[in-house]
Amino acid sequence: MTTSPPPEAPTRAQLDDLIARAAAKDASKDHNAASELYSQATELQAALNGELSPENADLLYSYGKSLYNVAVSNSDVLGSKAAGEPAQGQPKNANISSAKPAPKGEGLIKDAISNSKASANTADEKTKSEPAQSKPLFQFSGDDNFVDSDEEEEDGEQGEEEEEEDDDDFANAFEVLDLARILYLKKLEAAEENDTSKGKGKATSADLPEDLKHIKERLADTYDLQAEISLEAERFSDAVTDLRTALELRNALVPFEDPSVAECHYKLSLALEFASAQQPGDEEEEQQPKTIDEAMRKEAATHMERAIESCKVRMGREEKELEAATDMEEDKVTAAKRKIANVKEIVADMEQRLIDLRRSPVSLEQEDQGNEAMLKGILGQIVGQSPTDQKAKLDAVSKGATDLSSLVRRKPAAAQPPQQGSKRPAVDDAGTEEDSKRARVDDA
Repeated sequence: MTTSPPPEAPTRAQLDDLIARAAAKDASKDHNAASELYSQATELQAALNGELSPENADLLYSYGKSLYNVAVSNSDVLGSKAAGEPAQGQPKNANISSAKPAPKGEGLIKDAISNSKASANTADEKTKSEPAQSKPLFQFSGDDNFVDSDEEEEDGEQGEEEEEEDDDDFANAFEVLDLARILYLKKLEAAEENDTSKGKGKATSADLPEDLKHIKERLADTYDLQAEISLEAERFSDAVTDLRTALELRNALVPFEDPSVAECHYKLSLALEFASAQQPGDEEEEQQPKTIDEAMRKEAATHMERAIESCKVRMGREEKELEAATDMEEDKVTAAKRKIANVKEIVADMEQRLIDLRRSPVSLEQEDQGNEAMLKGILGQIVGQSPTDQKAKLDAVSKGATDLSSLVRRKPAAAQPPQQGSKRPAVDDAGTEEDSKRARVDDA
């Protein structure tokens, strides 16, 4: 009787090979393959070092970050399918993302009027184009409704499964990163005990040993990623706590004008703003009036100011370097100017958001309620009327509406000449086609 040879013991060479392959996949944005390789590497490393060895922290961080990227990519794809938009048409953020609201008031009513006009025109054209003889004497609609309801149920179940899978991806990433955070804290405690610069007064980031500096950098990145996941899951209070710690670590490591500091201030401002409006039991007590934590909202405005200030300091430094560099290549000068222009746009968006944060949230809510009531009043008057009466009523409302365009502040945009051969609106095309058909009938 022959016995199978014992399995080969894991070696450091195998671990290094898995880590190198996973890093290559991560660099090529193949996050699914990278996470699989990182998973194998973490199992192998746990067998070599032990599951809770502080030496496993770096690999666990890389694995958790890869899982986070997988979750974000899946979330983007599912979200774009639901919204009918391309998955990769919009960047996540250019170190700072903008959440500037669109102008309200006039646009809300105009959209409703244009949609109602389009439906009324479609109904008129359909009534004219269908002769009375083409309508059947008996119509059965029950089977269609049953088929539609079955398809809707299947779509709903599929959407719930995809949402649960997306949540699991973020939850897995959070758990791996949390284990990495615990191990980094152990390493940090051991490194600080052996740090010889502690007795030299207040040490700067340049005075820190390289291993201690690396641990703090990775720990800040871990807190930042966990805060991102908490924001995705709408756990805004947890995101605030993690971002405070990440900001404290970054301030001790990098100068104030570093992009990571501005980004951290911006994210903390967002988390504070959302947390100020989130009350315990929101889902169960939707009918009760919500209150705003003014202190958190004020702190959110403060961090937005700090983010703006950090970007302006960096922008001023880069402009001075560009002016001083006389022998720089032309493509590098163009890239530097483009980068400065991007930062200026980001600062403009953040300044607008700061204005919104300083406004009273009560006035914003009252404005939304007023617009909703006005829209319901207009649409309630035309429900049940014929398409012709609806069109006449909407025309009268649109003529009597006040033009508010002069009160809305917009960014100056370069005027673009109309392009030749551009397609006209669908209503004009439809009207031209109908006129031509009538002309041919009259000639016949």
